[in-house]
Amino acid sequence: MFTRLRFFSILAAIIFALLLFFIFALNFRQRLPAASGVGGNVVSESEVVEFLGDFNEARERAFTERKPLIIFFTLAGNESCKRSFELFRNQEIKKLTKYFICATVDGIAAPQTCEKYRVNGFPTVLILDGAGKEIQRLTGKETKEQLSIQMHIAIQLSTTNTTNNKNLK
Repeated sequence: MFTRLRFFSILAAIIFALLLFFIFALNFRQRLPAASGVGGNVVSESEVVEFLGDFNEARERAFTERKPLIIFFTLAGNESCKRSFELFRNQEIKKLTKYFICATVDGIAAPQTCEKYRVNGFPTVLILDGAGKEIQRLTGKETKEQLSIQMHIAIQLSTTNTTNNKNLK
């Protein structure tokens, strides 16, 4: 009897805590400015990540600067590609891109590059290390969280590889 009563007391406390959490979360979300977009993390048009249009230049810069490379494979005029590109307007993603060299590749204008990296669908985001080795491939409808996680992994791998290379010298 006592154990059952204790179980229900704990269960009630957990439910109460979750209820308070959701009330707080909804209240916080309502206080965000309406023009700031979802979660207040969307940046203005002028603050969009700079993507190089020349893939070879981006690859050379990534190698020279020892930074990972984000390649956004797209098709001009494709609605799915436009929606996926919106991820790069997010403030958190924008902050992470300072650790990367970013480039776009149009699938129609550069089919040989798409073939080299086995890109069959659009949009596709490839994250490569400075040497051009694929770290991660994101296709379709990735979320900001998924992209952010993969960018953090690439930054960590890049930092680890740079440190290891300095230790080898």
